[in-house]
Amino acid sequence: MPQGPQAQLVLDIQRHWLGFMLSMITPTVVVDGRPMPGRWGRNAFVLPPGRHHLHVHLPYLLPSQIGPADLTIWLQPGMSLDVEYRAPMWAYSRGALGPPPQQWNGMGITIALMAIPLGLLAFLFLLIIGSVLWA
Repeated sequence: MPQGPQAQLVLDIQRHWLGFMLSMITPTVVVDGRPMPGRWGRNAFVLPPGRHHLHVHLPYLLPSQIGPADLTIWLQPGMSLDVEYRAPMWAYSRGALGPPPQQWNGMGITIALMAIPLGLLAFLFLLIIGSVLWA
């Protein structure tokens, strides 16, 4: 790191409570092509002032990256910039990266995938109850 005034990037990496299984995956943070240590929650990185490219994703098997997201940031000397990453609800969606608060990408398909089986179960339950009452 060069000497002189520095800047700070504060990256808050979040997952939805429905994505509790993601807590077993360590997020990957890359700043200007260099991997940085990342974890769930707040991460603080001291960087030189200037333009930086930020990339965050969750490594996985298939797909190889869950929720990739990129952002270009500009840091001034002595500045502290808060950025939020939200892992997607659906593995094939992109992550959301930018100023807080960010949205939960993939929420619609997750709700649909949960509602369809629950609706079918409710329908079967009503059929069973109906057949018992009519018998």
